[in-house]
Amino acid sequence: MAEPTADELRDIGSLAHWAVSSAKPGYGVEHVRDADPATLWQSEGAQPHLINIQFPKKQSISQVWIFADINQDDSYTPHKISIRAGTHHGDLHEVRWIELANPRGWQAFRLGGSSKTGDTGPAEGEEPIRAHLLQIAILSNHMNGKDTHVRGVRIFAPRALELDDDLVPFRTVAFTQHETIR
Repeated sequence: MAEPTADELRDIGSLAHWAVSSAKPGYGVEHVRDADPATLWQSEGAQPHLINIQFPKKQSISQVWIFADINQDDSYTPHKISIRAGTHHGDLHEVRWIELANPRGWQAFRLGGSSKTGDTGPAEGEEPIRAHLLQIAILSNHMNGKDTHVRGVRIFAPRALELDDDLVPFRTVAFTQHETIR
C-alpha cells in the first residue's frame, strides 16, 4: 500500500498520548509508534486488547493505518477489530468494524461521519470524524490466538485547506478589525 502524499494527509499520532490495555515486558506501546515493522506491541491477558489514543484537543481523524502480517505473526495476527471514537472512555462509539482476512503490511481504514460496518468504509470526500479519544479494540486473532501482535499504528488527519484571502471579501472597517483571531 502506498503512503499518502503530503498534500493529502498529515500524521497526527505524535500529538496524542498512547496507552495499551496490557503488554508483555519488552513489547510495549512505544513499539506501536516507532517506524520499524520489525518491532511490535504484544498484548498479555484477556481479550479484547486495546490501544487508546488520547488527544489533548478534539482532532479531525480521516484514516487509521494498522501494520499486521499473518506471515510473521501467525495466531498473534489481529482478525476482528473495532475502531471506536469519543470524547472520553464513557462515550465511545464504534465508527468502524473490520475483519482482516490475511493481512500483510499496512492496512488503511477510512473513518467518516456516515461510515457503515464492514470492510468498505466511508466513500472518498466524506467528512472525517472529530474525537478526543480513539480506541482500537482487537476483538479476536487468527486461529483463535490469545495475545496479539501489532507492528505499527498511524493516525491521519486531512491536511488543512489554505484559505483564499478573498474568501470573505468584506472590506469595511467594522469587518476588517475582526477578521483575525488573537
